[in-house]
Amino acid sequence: MRAPGPLERAVEVTLTTGLGVSATLLVLGLVLGRQDVLRWAMILLMLTPVARVVVVTVGFFWRRDVLFGLVSLWILGVLAMSMWVGLGFRH
Repeated sequence: MRAPGPLERAVEVTLTTGLGVSATLLVLGLVLGRQDVLRWAMILLMLTPVARVVVVTVGFFWRRDVLFGLVSLWILGVLAMSMWVGLGFRH
């Protein structure tokens, strides 16, 4: 088994940080009874995979892996359009 490279490490840090901050906000929101903090916890939790795709896309282009970089950009575009439609921005 090989040691994780810089891209794998960056993805790990991104996912771990997103989950950790989201969980902390969730607990704080529950303890304090603050709905706005709970909302931010859920938004951050949903955006964590998007951040992962951004990190992977940058990593692929950094490695000069254009094909996978373009595929990652396509996926990022699909995620962005999904959020755009989901939030109701139709015009």
